Amino acid sequence: MAYAYQPQQAWHSHPVRTTAPISLHVVAIFQYLGGLLLLGAAVLMALAVASIAPEWNIDAGNDVFTTRPQAVTTATYIVSGLFAAAGLIAIVLGRKVQRGRNWARIVLTLLNILSIAGGLWQGYTTSASYAAILLSIAFPLLFVILLNTRAARGWCRYRTY
Repeated sequence: MAYAYQPQQAWHSHPVRTTAPISLHVVAIFQYLGGLLLLGAAVLMALAVASIAPEWNIDAGNDVFTTRPQAVTTATYIVSGLFAAAGLIAIVLGRKVQRGRNWARIVLTLLNILSIAGGLWQGYTTSASYAAILLSIAFPLLFVILLNTRAARGWCRYRTY
């Protein structure tokens, strides 16, 4: 039986959102951009090796010369595949956090915390300037904050604020 009206919402319940909060949209957009950049880098590496590889296969009578470029070609294709996989994972994580999956929010938070720790460790072990250290941790710190706002946590748990 269909109703001709929408059921009324209880006065004490939270309104149900139809879209993610802006903080998660910002994180998702950066995830999409990062994933697309990684996919673009993977394609450029593969195309560069594909265009250079025929020149490497010239037999100069030296076995070392003909086998090393094949290993470089293979290694570059493998690295290109890893870049493409990382790009796809970044895009999927961005989409999942935008759709409200709490596991994706937690994974992205942990990855950004690791990025902050890596930036701080690199600043500690090298003689990097404070500005360089600050720049290396600025975006991961912003993303950790955005992923843990009340609206983001509510969206990922209950799809409400």
